[in-house]
Amino acid sequence: MLFKTDLYICERTYPIDERQRDILSYLYLPLIGQRAYSVYHFLYEESKRMTHFHHYCGLSRLTSYLNISLDQLENACKMLEGIGLLRTFRQSEEKTIYLYVVQHPLSLNKFLHNQVLVQALRHTLGEEQLNITIHYFKSSHENRNDYEDISSRFTDVYSVDLSNARALSFKDVDEESYEEFHVEYDLSLFYESLRDYGIPHKKIAAHEDLIKQLAIIYSLDALTLASVVRESYHNQEIDTRLLREKAKNVYKMNSFSTLKEIYRTQPDQFKMNSHSHSALDQHLLYLETISPYELLKRKQGGGKPVLHDLSIAETLMVELGLNPGVVNVLIELVMGINNNKLPRSYCETIGASWARRRIHTVKQAYEQAMRIRKGKQDEEEEKKEEITNEEVISDPLDNDDLVAMLQKVKGI
Repeated sequence: MLFKTDLYICERTYPIDERQRDILSYLYLPLIGQRAYSVYHFLYEESKRMTHFHHYCGLSRLTSYLNISLDQLENACKMLEGIGLLRTFRQSEEKTIYLYVVQHPLSLNKFLHNQVLVQALRHTLGEEQLNITIHYFKSSHENRNDYEDISSRFTDVYSVDLSNARALSFKDVDEESYEEFHVEYDLSLFYESLRDYGIPHKKIAAHEDLIKQLAIIYSLDALTLASVVRESYHNQEIDTRLLREKAKNVYKMNSFSTLKEIYRTQPDQFKMNSHSHSALDQHLLYLETISPYELLKRKQGGGKPVLHDLSIAETLMVELGLNPGVVNVLIELVMGINNNKLPRSYCETIGASWARRRIHTVKQAYEQAMRIRKGKQDEEEEKKEEITNEEVISDPLDNDDLVAMLQKVKGI
């Protein structure tokens, strides 16, 4: 907790150039917000002044200049620290003193190759604005293919007299340094899980930053992360494109919190009014009174349904607007003609057709299902006939068989 009587002093790693200011404005600002952005620039200006005038100031100076409260200052500093733009050190003896070390932003290349930062920026700006922002940093250069390089070399212009040369010491010259942006993720269990799969450690270490970033973005635990890496290892290398794709797919598969519609049952206004006790009406009534989740659970033998099947049911209800009872009929239909499997594309094709036909009741869905099933049966019969005809044509009678057949026909 900060107090106005606390003191601070600022340092910087190295002066910021025009390119880095653009990176801060266009890439970091959307992520950290205007307040943290202002705190960063003021601390940077303070660090320039304090390089020549080393003097402790009260935190009240920062709150007054920036017109913010101590809580807002603390939150802004935490945001800057978390994204790698600030490091904070504290000394607590007679008085509490904070040392704020202003860090460089990442280079453009490092920022755009950091999956955590790019994903966060995409979420904040949207895909279109992200592409526009990245395009801003692209430079247009003259095509040099038709040009000849006639630049002079150093030795063409300068000569160096080494007769009185003395060794120079550069110990007091500050070397430009960049603070890296790292994400914290414990990989010990991850490496332990991969130990028996023969993947060389150096192959994984080469992509360790990317692996950590994906684990953070998609909330992958160590065992799941190990499985994703193992499935992305081909031809003695880790396929980074496949690694990203599989991590994203696992995230989608684990997003149970988005599955809400599958627990609903058929709305009352679309339920049957029939009191018939026929086997068909009783089964349709059953499909009206249970949710797609419960139906899939029973199809699974009472076990928890796989997310693949649940997500299909959710899509049919959310994106296509089908009622729960109608989805139940569709599930039974597709599983019945596809060996108890639910191919997504096939389900969505039928679902889209039923949505266009405004199928709302279980009875209507059942009638459509019978038409589809009959069409399938007709197709199978046609295929059988074609196969039979092909067998007859492809297996012609020899002369002896032909003579025997003619004798039977003529009664010879």
